[in-house]
Amino acid sequence: MTRRMFSIMVPPKWNLFKFRRLHSRHLCTITVGPYSPPRLSLLADQCTSMYQLKQIHAQMIITARIHDNYAASRLLTFCALSESGNLSYALKLFDSINEPNSFMWNTLIRAQAGSSTPQQALLRYVKMRRLCVSPGKHTFPFVLKACSNLMCISVSKQVHCHVIKFGLDLDLHVVNGLTRVYSVCRVLKDARRVFDEITERNLSIWTTMICGFAQNDRYSDAIQLFERMLADGIEPNGATLASVLSACAQSDSLQLGEQIHVYMEEKGIELGVILGTALVNMYAKNGAIVEAKKCFSAMRERNIATWNAMICGLAAHGHAKEAINFFKKLEQEKVKPNDITLVGVLSACCHAGLFDYGEGIFHSMKELYGIEPKIEHYGCVVDILGRNGKLLEAELLIRGMVLKADVVIWGSLLHACQSHGNIDIAERVVKEILLLNPNSHGVYVVLSNMYAEAGRWEDVVKLRKQMKEGSLKKTPGWSLVNGAT
Repeated sequence: MTRRMFSIMVPPKWNLFKFRRLHSRHLCTITVGPYSPPRLSLLADQCTSMYQLKQIHAQMIITARIHDNYAASRLLTFCALSESGNLSYALKLFDSINEPNSFMWNTLIRAQAGSSTPQQALLRYVKMRRLCVSPGKHTFPFVLKACSNLMCISVSKQVHCHVIKFGLDLDLHVVNGLTRVYSVCRVLKDARRVFDEITERNLSIWTTMICGFAQNDRYSDAIQLFERMLADGIEPNGATLASVLSACAQSDSLQLGEQIHVYMEEKGIELGVILGTALVNMYAKNGAIVEAKKCFSAMRERNIATWNAMICGLAAHGHAKEAINFFKKLEQEKVKPNDITLVGVLSACCHAGLFDYGEGIFHSMKELYGIEPKIEHYGCVVDILGRNGKLLEAELLIRGMVLKADVVIWGSLLHACQSHGNIDIAERVVKEILLLNPNSHGVYVVLSNMYAEAGRWEDVVKLRKQMKEGSLKKTPGWSLVNGAT
């Protein structure tokens, strides 16, 4: 069979390029037989850029191969899903196909679900149903992913109804998607019901449910489900272990965390970034600082979350100066901190009495690190200023905030006023707190005690009279001993 050489041209009806011959110096010339259109599909699978794909697309139009759904689907898959693809081009390609099959619909729904506009995936699914194209087990996982990214519980329940209608409520991939979307939307009751209704579960479903509990602060439930999974003979993977370690970190379950660490060593599981960070975080939050540092040192690769776990753990357990040293080491290694890092450092500065250093970091956050101060950073600095006796400066900082101050920040300043006996500022702070929360009755008690310590008994009587007229009472003390009797 004779072969011919040609350079592929883009037809003008696509309005993508001018209709011109592409010279060999601008693209690789493709060699095909005169009647070998199936080879174009193979070439589409081997594309590495949109530049190449457009050449093949043009030749498919010339040879009428584009009317074959399989060939068109190969082009669509690359455009929609490849890192080198182009979703806009994929949408134009899809719209040019007369009768796209379910695979093509699924491909676009999948691409749009993972894009910055996941709502388009849901609209695509609606259009698919209106055209009477039946969804399948490969459709719903991506539709549910879009629901998860949007955190839309009402749409998720409608999709769940469709899942049942098409008899896919026992399909493992679909059930996994349902469990995830209900967990993300914090409807754990429905997530657990979906989980319990399926009798044969794979590791992915177990992990999704455990992760759902852990991410929604149901740490004891996550641990119990993990133990049940082990009892059923399911061997965990890295994602499962990371979720359980996170639950151990938040629930003071150091013993279980240590057992998981031993299990990892016995199985030869390497401390990658995710698992290593989970271990460091678990040890650090449980106060096992020595073990946390060992895991940190053993990691070959770390990300900012790893550094944050170490810095925040040290700061929270009284190792403030060591936390600051870790921060300085982070800067030396040219790791860019984030807002969580700076909360940990500012907290450490407060506890270590490094007030000037802490103020310097706060005022240079935007300039040095490109981080806008959040309410947590302001709270730390107010605490720093308050402990340093700079009460008026702390008050001015709060009043000059772009963000709206909350009760916590004003309460921190009130505590500082009580420590330093500054009644004038305390009176103004109490007014601000009551404006935000009129039921904050405890501020009256704090102010009354400050009046008493200053010997201002007339003000004490006046304030207590005001409390009685407003039917305000001090919350009585309560202990485990009293509660048990």
